[in-house]
Amino acid sequence: MDMDKEADSPEKLIQQAEADYAQGNFIAAIAACHQAIQQQPDWAPAYVTMGNVQQAQNQIEAAIRSYLKALELNSNLPQAHVNLGSMYYKQGHLEPAISAYQQGIRLKPDFAAAYWNLAQVFRQQGNVQQANLAQQKAVELQQPRGEAHQLFDQGKQLASQGQLKEAIAVYQQAVHLDPNFAEAYCQLGIIERHQGDVKQAVDYFKKALDIQPDLIPAHQNICAIYRDTLSLKSARQAVSEYRHRCGEKDPIMTAIYFISIHHFSGLYQVALDEFLRLESQLPNLIQTASELELKSLYTNLLFIQPYLIDHPSKNSQLQKLIVESYLHKVIQPQTKESPLSLKTLSKSPLKIGIISSHFNRHSVGWCSLDILQELAKLSVEINLYFTEKPRLDDRTELFEKVAHKVYTPQSYPDGLPAVTEIVQAIQQDQIDILLDLDSLTVPNHAEILAHKPAPICISWLGFDAPQISSEHYFLSDHYASPVESEAFYTEKLLKMPHSFVALSGFKQVTVEAINLRKAYRINAEQVIYLCVAPGRKFNLELVKAQVEILKAVPDSILIHKGMGDPDVFQAAYWQMCQTLGVSPHRVKFIGRFPSEEEHRKIYAIADVLLDSYPYNGGTHTLEALWFNIPVVTRKGEQFLSRMGYSFLQGVNVEAGIADSWEEYIHWGIQLGKNQELRRSIQQQLMQSKDKNNLAPLWNSKQFAQDFYQILETLQAEKQSESIRRS
Repeated sequence: MDMDKEADSPEKLIQQAEADYAQGNFIAAIAACHQAIQQQPDWAPAYVTMGNVQQAQNQIEAAIRSYLKALELNSNLPQAHVNLGSMYYKQGHLEPAISAYQQGIRLKPDFAAAYWNLAQVFRQQGNVQQANLAQQKAVELQQPRGEAHQLFDQGKQLASQGQLKEAIAVYQQAVHLDPNFAEAYCQLGIIERHQGDVKQAVDYFKKALDIQPDLIPAHQNICAIYRDTLSLKSARQAVSEYRHRCGEKDPIMTAIYFISIHHFSGLYQVALDEFLRLESQLPNLIQTASELELKSLYTNLLFIQPYLIDHPSKNSQLQKLIVESYLHKVIQPQTKESPLSLKTLSKSPLKIGIISSHFNRHSVGWCSLDILQELAKLSVEINLYFTEKPRLDDRTELFEKVAHKVYTPQSYPDGLPAVTEIVQAIQQDQIDILLDLDSLTVPNHAEILAHKPAPICISWLGFDAPQISSEHYFLSDHYASPVESEAFYTEKLLKMPHSFVALSGFKQVTVEAINLRKAYRINAEQVIYLCVAPGRKFNLELVKAQVEILKAVPDSILIHKGMGDPDVFQAAYWQMCQTLGVSPHRVKFIGRFPSEEEHRKIYAIADVLLDSYPYNGGTHTLEALWFNIPVVTRKGEQFLSRMGYSFLQGVNVEAGIADSWEEYIHWGIQLGKNQELRRSIQQQLMQSKDKNNLAPLWNSKQFAQDFYQILETLQAEKQSESIRRS
């Protein structure tokens, strides 16, 4: 009986509350505090613990009441004074915060955390001298905070080794020792995000920002979570706060996040304006840019650029500025070339290594698998190398079947596998030709390619060329990359004779077109235009052209389907409809489907696909052509603005290719009004799939054979070069 009383004593209850608090079990911690207070209402430590738990839940006013009650009962509690000061600081009440911190220090002169907090408040006031004195004193009394930092370092090491559960426990010990350890909360958030618990991750990041409002990694992670979970309005609010708090000291990254989120949302003009502003500042900013900033400029800003601007000569100026610094400051210091011996083709199969993170249901996966299956039937040996943590699905199994070997990295420091580990694997396998499917869209590909892990390195499919080495190649065709574009490439261009891609078709869920039209309240006689441009490919010029087409084709309908902010899409179309005198009800919006096969049902009712510009559709345009849908595409200057043109050439269709928005509108109207023209194109597209006379776009077997001949030629040239040098 006495043991039961001891187990339920206020002291034991508060110990339990502290343990629950350290593990993040706040509800249980609060319940234990209430029990302790019920048993002993005048026991101050119970109110301190209650305040700590309330603080962790961002219940600032409640925490203040708890700390004040504790001090009313016992004014000699330094921790209560300091925690109360932190609550005042969060409310922006700096003088009361200073007073509380100083009272805590009077009671406990060796209270290092109080000095750290006091320094932060003085600095917020602009009192640099007092801030430095407080910080110096905190350093002298470092031990408790030092213990927390030791735990923090231990947590980072555990996390880098993949021991995430253990890392969480250590970080929680660190914040228990130092409740104001913002960086530790941030690391907890990063782990929770990595494990998929984005709600808990956001809570941790917000906690970190409550303590340190200018903590850059916390801002960045919150922005990325909202963007990736399509909470785009929240993402825009978060990035505005990030720029407000950190814009002056972090101008490059705040701008990149701002551009990226607005670009993803579909707010083209906002993204473009910020892009141009950053571009004008970069010649000065890049001189002192960090490694992280240079990586982000290369993989993020250059990724966004062709979505916003179709001007190869102008774009190449920014590319050169960024790539030069990126190579010089980031890539070259850690790169070692390792020349490998070249084999003779007649003696052994050609060993082709393929690097990608998209051996799955991804645009790259849909466009490459058929060719690789055909290539594997030739005198080649294919090795696949994952360059990010694998995302496996039913398509991955098909990739693995064509591979002699599949390599998966063993460790993922900072979320990405070590480049040196991948490079060593490629070199040990003595790969003859390395094929890069992702270019700069996967952050570590440029670093892998810079090591030159194979005698011949070729980029293809995932994006435009990476622009990092004149000894490497980029695979295209004469339509997507005309002669005049070659001056803007660092890599040598390899041009396929017909099309830079070929595939054997797509599967779709069977659907009755009439029933699907009824489901969307569309009459059987109405002409349906389809636009599948996501936010990144969405702009008001595209909207204007499409609404102009609707205006000229009576009773036509536009279906828009694309990932982005639905409110942005709807507002843009409705405003343009109002301006041009078109009923906004003629634009219908469709959300995402659970699978690609489900998504492809929409082609059963579409009459015309209206392609995007300046970044054309890739897989979606190929899908439309496979399902015999005429396409209107605007042909631009850069590779990514000429994909639609290349695809149409690959099926021998000239109708629908426009050189301007005026021609785009003209073709849209013609294809809407002229049913015979549509039927003629549909007949051409059906004939293009005749097994006895396959069009180049559908002839993956011929593509593989043509590609193999190119590889043979490159291999022979390299061998001759090697002999001359020796």
